[in-house]
Amino acid sequence: MLTVFIEYKLDSEKRSHALRLLTSMAERMEAMGARQYRSMEGLDQPGLFVEAFDVETVQAYEAIKANRLADQDFCDCVSGGAAKLHVWAFRPAELG
Repeated sequence: MLTVFIEYKLDSEKRSHALRLLTSMAERMEAMGARQYRSMEGLDQPGLFVEAFDVETVQAYEAIKANRLADQDFCDCVSGGAAKLHVWAFRPAELG
């Protein structure tokens, strides 16, 4: 199991369009294998968003990452575009 985080800052002028797009994001991500999708906005940094969800495989992570980075409509709402839409996957640490 991998946990994926997507982080970006919305362009303030395109915020309402981005929020409309986010209303269907959970459904879109779940169709690609995401589980427990959630989207959060920074309390101390309005406009800074993090999406988090779990996937079963590296292949699912890579497919979702490629899909999100190619989503021009959404990336146009991100300050700096697709280059500033950061997507990271984490696996459980092997401690001890």
